Amino acid sequence: MDEVEVVAVAAPRTYLWWAVAATALCFFPFGIVALIFAMKTMSAVDRGDLDAASKSSRLARRWLKITVILGVVINGLILVIFGFMGAFSS
Repeated sequence: MDEVEVVAVAAPRTYLWWAVAATALCFFPFGIVALIFAMKTMSAVDRGDLDAASKSSRLARRWLKITVILGVVINGLILVIFGFMGAFSS
């Protein structure tokens, strides 16, 4: 009988918890997109489609980065504007 070699392939990261945190703390609209792609990654892994899971994982990571960058920029601008308006003066 022939031996069959089984190669274990690691499932791609889902970035789900990072997407949840970025959605709550950074920029909500793009965080939702990161969450959607993270969920698509999980469902693709569950059905065994590692190619689709890898693609969704890359997209989730991309949208996660965009969410964090925009969140930092927008929140920084808000702090600067409030600072100029005198909101932090005593």
